[in-house]
Amino acid sequence: MDNTQKVKWGIIGAGNIAKKMADALEITPNCQLCAVASKTPSKARMFADENRIKNAYNYQEIVNNREIDIIYVATTHNFHFDNAKLALEHGKHVLIEKPFTVNAKEARELVRIAREMNLFLMEAMWVRFLPSMTMLKNKIQNYEIGEVKLFNISFGSFVTTEYEKRLKDPALAGGVTLDMGIYPISFVCYLLGELPIDIKSMTRFSDLGVDEISNYMFRFPSGCLTNICTSYNLKMRNEAIIYGSKGFIEFPQFMVGERLTIFKHEGTNNIQDTIEVHENNHSNGFIYQVEEVVHCIQEGKLESEIISLNETIGIMEVMDKMRNEWGFIYPFE
Repeated sequence: MDNTQKVKWGIIGAGNIAKKMADALEITPNCQLCAVASKTPSKARMFADENRIKNAYNYQEIVNNREIDIIYVATTHNFHFDNAKLALEHGKHVLIEKPFTVNAKEARELVRIAREMNLFLMEAMWVRFLPSMTMLKNKIQNYEIGEVKLFNISFGSFVTTEYEKRLKDPALAGGVTLDMGIYPISFVCYLLGELPIDIKSMTRFSDLGVDEISNYMFRFPSGCLTNICTSYNLKMRNEAIIYGSKGFIEFPQFMVGERLTIFKHEGTNNIQDTIEVHENNHSNGFIYQVEEVVHCIQEGKLESEIISLNETIGIMEVMDKMRNEWGFIYPFE
């Protein structure tokens, strides 16, 4: 695709996350949002009117529109696979809101279809593209705290009303791991550039039967250990602390924070230097992943180097393994 050509988008799903993407597309160069689709015609029409989108469709109509280059899947988790498969089979590039799918089997099938069809496919792990996250990755890679040996991460809050049904309903692939836990899991894998080889976990189930509070412990090929605690029903510190051989990093407001503190030492208990670092993120953090998608499509790439499809499958396999240990199977699986 010519770099001067606009990438033309369609969105499947007309909820809160779709609205954030519509706003991001409006302010990102070389993007045009052409259509939105919903199973409920009135919902699609209302969303289109509110966001100045020309076309309000059902799912079949949006994938049949030859003008559209890429579909962003913004439905609930349980529909990601079907919606993405439909788009790919109709020759559309696809960006899927996290989690990519419900399980690794579905993920592998979507990757197979995309590669067979020569189409771009990516999980919308938007925080991975934030300037603050890029900065943190650079600090790790430059050994600012030496060899990274341990992550301690807490990530939790009381779910608000607009997200409550999605998080709590087993029929919608609810639960904290697929919705929130995937963020710290992906965060650690991104910063280390590897997937865990040892996985231990436990969970507390909600009254409706989804994981409400979950703990994960990982060991990576590099030897780094990770402790992650996440919940949709606890107010937690939302903080990542990364310990290395020559210091540690405190990253408050885990994921979307713009400030971090680096504490340096020389392999002793004496902190010799404390450095405050700040990196601005745009108020709509989706713009950075949109820029990556546009770049990849214009360059003819079929996946992003920042979040590869093999890594996406690998992270789904990690979550599958934990759910399997808990005996947690969704009713539609």
